[in-house]
Amino acid sequence: MRKIIRGEGIDVHVLLDTSADVCLYNGHSNVGPSQNRWIALYAHAYKDNPKFIQYYLGHFTLWQNERDYIQELTFGEAKKFAHEHLDDMSPVEEALCAEYGLLDVDTLQ
Repeated sequence: MRKIIRGEGIDVHVLLDTSADVCLYNGHSNVGPSQNRWIALYAHAYKDNPKFIQYYLGHFTLWQNERDYIQELTFGEAKKFAHEHLDDMSPVEEALCAEYGLLDVDTLQ
């Protein structure tokens, strides 16, 4: 799934692409094989400024007449999402979220 976002007042076009960006958390593996809706957390690094990361959720569905869509997140929203889904994350997903600064696993109890 892809989406173009534009900066406010500036001529910036960014292509968010779930097949190319880093998937930090994939909820599909956590909802079971019979579920038809799930959410995944992604990180997109800007080509001209790789230190700036755009976080977003991919909302996926297999239901007829429903569409997949992308929801952009701020860093704070992405961090909150990661903390809320920590129990569902694999060790690899936890490590990825920690690498991106969304989780500080050492301080969690």
